[in-house]
Amino acid sequence: MISALLALLLSAPLPAPPPREPLACRELTDAERRERIDSYLRTIDVPVDPDAWTALGPGAAPVLEEIARDPRALPTRRAQAVSALAIVSGASASALLAELAAREDEPITVRLSAVRGLAAVTAPDRLPDVLRPVLEGARDPRIRAAAARHLADTGRDR
Repeated sequence: MISALLALLLSAPLPAPPPREPLACRELTDAERRERIDSYLRTIDVPVDPDAWTALGPGAAPVLEEIARDPRALPTRRAQAVSALAIVSGASASALLAELAAREDEPITVRLSAVRGLAAVTAPDRLPDVLRPVLEGARDPRIRAAAARHLADTGRDR
């Protein structure tokens, strides 16, 4: 009797979960957007999908820029914000990325993210002009190497 009842319960289809609203379906409030950004920036093991950053909408850019510029924030958090800003803002983030890449007083992780972001958002024909100041002016050889690597990669793509 119990086994028959158990078999009946186990064979019954589970009710479907309520439909979830896709991330980009509705406009996020500023608080929700800030909370999502904060949770994405706390991830350390699995990178955040670029589509998740894009789904935050244009309102994410000012928040990410604020974090990227904040010298009191952890360098790794700032570096992630810089990378996300390149995804969310694209070429409009170039000025900030170039500034961060060139500033000698910025942590290495922030500068490397800025160089990587510049390479991602800059048109290949303009990349030499954008990265040349970093390549020629950076005192840290790791920054120069990153700029050179991205320039070399661009040359191979042609």
